Order: sequence, then structure tokens, then C-alpha cells
Amino acid sequence: MEVHHSHHPTHKKKWSEYIIEFAMLFAAVTLGFFAENVREHKIMIERKDQNLFSILQDLKQDSIFIERTIKYSDDGIRYFQKLKAKLYEFHDNRLSENEFIKFTMDNIDSSYVNQTVFLNSSSYKNMIATGNLTYVESKDLKWKLSNYYEPWNKRIELNGEQVDNTSEVLFKEHLPIRNFYFNHILDSLNTDVSKSNYKRFYFKVKLIRHKLLDENLIIQINIIEARLLDYNKKIKIFKDFNNELIEILSKKETH
Repeated sequence: MEVHHSHHPTHKKKWSEYIIEFAMLFAAVTLGFFAENVREHKIMIERKDQNLFSILQDLKQDSIFIERTIKYSDDGIRYFQKLKAKLYEFHDNRLSENEFIKFTMDNIDSSYVNQTVFLNSSSYKNMIATGNLTYVESKDLKWKLSNYYEPWNKRIELNGEQVDNTSEVLFKEHLPIRNFYFNHILDSLNTDVSKSNYKRFYFKVKLIRHKLLDENLIIQINIIEARLLDYNKKIKIFKDFNNELIEILSKKETH
């Protein structure tokens, strides 16, 4: 007896089925691609917001340093204007030597004019390095951040260093009324004068008296005053930029 094996005919796919399968596969890959892009975009937006928050904290800290610098600048301008007026009185014989020297000592605390400001720009630099700045939608905000951290920051640092360098020369060479420079002169003289009551010795150390009463001191005060006035104007403009950025970023935090 012959055994007959049944033959099951294989199903032959139609072209339409291939097309449907391809379309479904393509849709799955495409949707996966878009889903990944959405996820990455969301992560970058979150990082951008975190960076902007960090910048806001830096700006608030900058504000404290800038306010302090403006105070030193304002005080320094007032001090040098008063000192110059006293110098003119002395050279016009309307003020005695001792009266002028006493004025310089009584107002010594107002003579501090350290102006160098070093701002923390790490958050801004990190935002640029990671490309998060491109996710800031507001062109105006991007311009203000760039203007604050780049040209103006560098300008303030440079002008502050110029004021500091000028004041160092002034106090070292022409107006040694602060403890450090006064003690340096006493050391160079090899004097036995005690430094414990240094104000009293301004009236006795001839080299110091000569520096304080030298007509050239007026020229040096004019130089430091001009630098301070210019710097004072710029630092106050810089403070306005700082206030504006704090206001903008604070509003973003509340939304």
C-alpha cells in the first residue's frame, strides 16, 4: 500500500502585506526616534533652566560685591575731593601743616579705594560649553547675558585694576597714611620709633611730612580722582545691567 503524504500549500504574501509591514516598522522606528528627541529636548530644557537658576544666584552674589565697590568708590571720591580742598587751603596759607596732617589722619578710613571686582562667571561659561545657551528662546536675554559677562565684565575688571594700581602708587610714593605704607617707611629709615601709636609720628618723621606737604601730591590726587570718577560711572551702569538681569531671571523662576 502506498502512503500518501498530504501537502499543505504555503501561503504566498501579497505585495500589500509587505507594504503594511514595512509601514508599521517604519512608523515604529520613526516614533522611537521622535520620542528620543523629545526626551533629549526635555533634558536640555531642564539643564538650561538649572543653569539660568545658577546664573541668577551668581548675579545676586555679584550685586553684593558691586554695591560694596560702589560704596568704596563713592567714599574714595569724597575723600580725595576733601583732601584736595585741604591741600589748596594749605598751599594758600589758610591751613597749617599740622592741621593738614591731622585731617589726613582723622579721615584715613575713607581712603580705602580697592576697586578690583572678580565676578563668578562659571555658570554662564558652563552654559556656553554645554550648548544650553541655544535653548534660551529670548534673543534679548541672550544678548544681555553676553553683554554682561563678556565686554562689560572685562571692562570693569580692567578699570578696577587700573584704579588699584594708581592708588597703590599714590599711597606708596605720595600719601603714606595707611599702616602698611607708613610702617614700610619706618622700616626703611631704621628708626627706633614705635609703631604702636603711629599717628603721632607723622608730625615727627620728616620724610613722611615732606611727602604729605609736597605740591606734587595735588597732581597725584587729581589722577586718582579722575580714574575713580570714570570707574564710578561705569560700575553704576554695570549695576543697572545686574539689576535688570536679576529681574528678568527672577520672573522666569516665578512662572
